[in-house]
Amino acid sequence: AAAEMLEFGREYACQIVRNAKALAQALYERGFNVLAEHKGFTESHVILIDITKQGDGGTIEETLEKANIIINRNLLPWDIKEGRHFQHPGGIRLGVSEVTRLGMKESEMVEIAEFIKRVILDKEPPEKVKGDVAEFRKDYQKVHYCFENATEAYEYVKIR
Repeated sequence: AAAEMLEFGREYACQIVRNAKALAQALYERGFNVLAEHKGFTESHVILIDITKQGDGGTIEETLEKANIIINRNLLPWDIKEGRHFQHPGGIRLGVSEVTRLGMKESEMVEIAEFIKRVILDKEPPEKVKGDVAEFRKDYQKVHYCFENATEAYEYVKIR
C-alpha cells in the first residue's frame, strides 16, 4: 500500500478532490444545501450537506442505503444547539475515495448526484433506483491507482 501511494498517491488524491468538487457541484445544482459553496465546497474527499429541508441525516442514510447508495449521517456544528440528536442529525456526509479508486471521474459524480436526487428530492422508491445503481456500478469492478488491477474489486484474495 505504501509503495502504491508513492507511485499513484498524488494522482489519486488529485482525482479524489476533483470528484468531491464535482459531486458537490452536481448536488448543489440539483437543489441540495451543500455546505461551503463559497469556498468551492471542499478541498478533501468529503462533502457535507445540510439535509434538514428533506428530513434528518439518520433517516436519509437508511433510505439511500435501500438504493445501494452508502453515505453517513453527520452532525452539523449547530445541531446540538437546535436540539438534534447524533442518530438523527441535520447533515449527511459523502466521501468519494472508494468510487475514485474504482475508476470513476467527474462525469460519474453527476450520475451519482442524479441517483441521490431521485431518491431524496424526487421521492422515487429506493428499490427502483437500486436497480439503476447496480447497473451503473457494473462498469466499475477493477481497483485503480494500484500496481495490478487484474483482480475484481472486493474479490477475496487468499494470502496463505
